[in-house]
Amino acid sequence: MVGRSPLRKLIPYIAVLALIVCLSAYPALAQEIGEESDYSMQEEYRIELGDTGDAHITDTITYDPAWFEEFGYLFDENPNLLSRRYRADSNVGEVENFDVDIDSGDATVTVTFDTPGLAYNLSDGWTVFGYADYELVDEGDDEVVLQAAWTVTNEFSLFEPMGLEEEVVIDLPDGAQNGDYDEATGAIEYDLAYAAEGEGILAENQTLFTIIFAVVMALSLILLLYLFTHRGQAPVPVEAAAAVPQVVEPGVEAVTKPKFCKKCGYPRGSEEELFCRKCGAPHA
Repeated sequence: MVGRSPLRKLIPYIAVLALIVCLSAYPALAQEIGEESDYSMQEEYRIELGDTGDAHITDTITYDPAWFEEFGYLFDENPNLLSRRYRADSNVGEVENFDVDIDSGDATVTVTFDTPGLAYNLSDGWTVFGYADYELVDEGDDEVVLQAAWTVTNEFSLFEPMGLEEEVVIDLPDGAQNGDYDEATGAIEYDLAYAAEGEGILAENQTLFTIIFAVVMALSLILLLYLFTHRGQAPVPVEAAAAVPQVVEPGVEAVTKPKFCKKCGYPRGSEEELFCRKCGAPHA
């Protein structure tokens, strides 16, 4: 019987060695396809609300220095990565005045932008939606603070699974009251009592404009009464005006207009003359 070749004797040992290598590489492969890495991020997401519901947002993310030293340059080379997250965020509508500050020394990325109409003025007060699964840290008339911990795989982790500790700070407008976080809906609610001042020139000068309005109305009423009382009077006819005797002031000689014969036009001598001195026609 022919003996086995040396190579065939080594096959079992080679198979065992290959299995050991595969098993040792499995954790790295598992992390590559979705297992959380050893690095983590901390995020402070600050929302400053105005009294009309518009918001200014400052999002500061702090990375592990070792990770940022190796990969942070990618944010400089691909700035669109930093804006895509917010443009796809269902909590944010329009993104305006977008700006980014990358600090390699502190391993931080700070994003600022404005978004109009983040808070909605509903019948029962103002509401900011979209914060379910957060834990309430603090609430009051000036701010509401939430926190949460996630494992994220997005643009800010360069699509590497990474632990994230997030804090959301909602700075309420001046004059806000009854700030409250509704865990069931994930909404932040508050009331806003508007001050009387600053409502416009009419509100600030209400007494003056009331007096002016009353005077104008009184003058209009007087003019209206005058028009109604003089509407039925007719103008004086020309003939009647001519029949009104002329008043001659004392010491002033009255001027008598000359008269003529209606038949031949010869001048009349006096008022007592009964017949024309030229044609003999009687004067009417």
